[in-house]
Amino acid sequence: MTFKKSFVLLLALGLLLSLCGCSGSSESAPSEIAEEGGEALVEYVAEGVGVFYLPEGFSQKVQELTAPLPSTQVEFEKDGWYIMANRFGTDAYEAAGVALPADLEEYSTRSGVQDGVPEGSVFDYDSQGNYVTEFASEEGTVTYYVLLQGPESFGSMLLTAPEDVFDRATAALWASGSALS
Repeated sequence: MTFKKSFVLLLALGLLLSLCGCSGSSESAPSEIAEEGGEALVEYVAEGVGVFYLPEGFSQKVQELTAPLPSTQVEFEKDGWYIMANRFGTDAYEAAGVALPADLEEYSTRSGVQDGVPEGSVFDYDSQGNYVTEFASEEGTVTYYVLLQGPESFGSMLLTAPEDVFDRATAALWASGSALS
């Protein structure tokens, strides 16, 4: 193969890969998601909840809950960060006698979501495409509350850290690689 043909094929492959990367998919490989100038993120699989990309070294605890509705929850902790994510599937919505929300915007209006945020909190899309609201507590922590939608499921991811540790760009990046199962 000539150099010109090889170069054209290489450019075409690069274009294809960049288009795949811009598709809005949150299924990037861990090595592809990295903090600018920081550490690479690794994949954490939480059975019954989903896949999360965080720096190496987070502790992880998964538990199934039955009350108030059936759900699965995962907790991660490291260096002052506490991250909790949960997933509610069709069984939870059937038990509650309500239909699955149509989208994240509708999900954000549900009582279970609204009960978890201070009055006046507004959800909106961040620079990473997460549907999120942010708030501080009287105890001096900041929470980045991200709503997630999976196949036949909805849930949330709360990234919480003390004010002196919390970084909005870091929280947005970590949440952007997350996907419910």
